[in-house]
Amino acid sequence: MNDRKNDSAATVRGDIRPAAAAGVQSIARLIVLAGWEIGRVLELTREETVVGRSETADIMIPEPLISRRHARILRVRIGANDFYEVSDLESSNGTFVNHAAVRHSTLVDGDTLQIGPVLFKFVVRDEAEGAFYRDVHRLIHYDQLTGLLTMDSFLRRVRPELVRARVLTVAMTDLDGLKRVNDTFGHLAGRMVVREMGVMFRSALRTCDVAGLYGGDEAVVAFPETSVDDAERIAEELRTTVAERRFEHDGKEFSVTISQGLAQCPDHGRTVEELIAAADRALYAAKAAGRNCVRKAE
Repeated sequence: MNDRKNDSAATVRGDIRPAAAAGVQSIARLIVLAGWEIGRVLELTREETVVGRSETADIMIPEPLISRRHARILRVRIGANDFYEVSDLESSNGTFVNHAAVRHSTLVDGDTLQIGPVLFKFVVRDEAEGAFYRDVHRLIHYDQLTGLLTMDSFLRRVRPELVRARVLTVAMTDLDGLKRVNDTFGHLAGRMVVREMGVMFRSALRTCDVAGLYGGDEAVVAFPETSVDDAERIAEELRTTVAERRFEHDGKEFSVTISQGLAQCPDHGRTVEELIAAADRALYAAKAAGRNCVRKAE
């Protein structure tokens, strides 16, 4: 029988060390080990943190096997020390601490916490170690040259959006003239352009948009809750931003442009793969139309 279980409020066992003593610059965190974004770090800075599938949850995890309000984590101050308690909120699939089902439980540094299919590790670390975990997450999920999501991470982010969003548009984008840059100025100049493409994308897109590197100099963007007509306006702004950018290499200036193809769910496809294929066909139409333009899927 798990000695962490308690049908009323969670109790602090005598052998449990405080999560953080007063004055110690340590932060409690959940680190994703499996089932979602591996390596993602979630800081528990609130007195109460609700984890669930609902958009109103403090930690929103778009997984169908997670209840809308699945579990709650409380930070409790006893004397000069902080302790953390997790409670299951009558979820469908249960909450587990160190693989044992719990209704209420204290959390100790190093515990595993499973909420639905997602496995976390509960840790209390200083900021230096927090930065380490964030770097690990970035190395796993982001392309290191552009700062855009890897394709696997992009798909993992967008698939739940297709279930949640009423409408979603996908854009396939491709740099025009990168081969000319490589042939004229060298591949270091080409890498600079691809790197800056990522910077421009991250600056121009909204916080809700999801951008990933499809391969080489091709990027893919998902616009949640956005019709193809509204996404076209965002794509045009991005096209203008890229076209107006002036690059310099070895004292010489040059510019590039981008072509983009757009496809909307559910009109042009109901899966991410179908939308990417439809947007890719629209991208080819943009290339055929003379490049440096945006085309929508037929």
